[in-house]
Amino acid sequence: MTGRRPAFLLAVALTLVAGLAACAGAQPVRGTPSPRAGWVGYAVRELRFEAPGSWAATGDARALTLAAPDGRARLEVSVPPTAYPDERACLAAADERTASGAGTLERARRHPTRLAGHPAQVLEGDRGGWHVWALAACDGGVQYQIFLTAATPASPDALDLWRALLQAARIGGEA
Repeated sequence: MTGRRPAFLLAVALTLVAGLAACAGAQPVRGTPSPRAGWVGYAVRELRFEAPGSWAATGDARALTLAAPDGRARLEVSVPPTAYPDERACLAAADERTASGAGTLERARRHPTRLAGHPAQVLEGDRGGWHVWALAACDGGVQYQIFLTAATPASPDALDLWRALLQAARIGGEA
């Protein structure tokens, strides 16, 4: 992303991507071949999804960052280092996380949804020329946190990536 990111994006990203700072530096990540032309498959723990192959990937099996080539969009997918005792506690934490982020966004929308057949909370909104999508999905006590920011107007690749995550991501099995 060009220029200085708004402070709220950094705060939301840090909140949504707990444990990312604990990684010992970003490492290049290679995805797996995808049947979709120009896309690559990735996995974060048991969450499997596809993304544009032109996006630069760094991270590991617990936290993955993908950056658009033009720097105008970024996807972060992670699993907190500590699991919740059960799905109910996981969903309560997801609800708290999205509620805390909603106050920092314009035109914020927050609602329950599903990701890969699992319950989730989603937050979407705008701030200072950026659109933000944040999602926390629960598989039992394991929480998958997904954070996508894109400069507005969002690029077709960023929109395709968000739609692909919602429609084709899998927890367990192949994407």
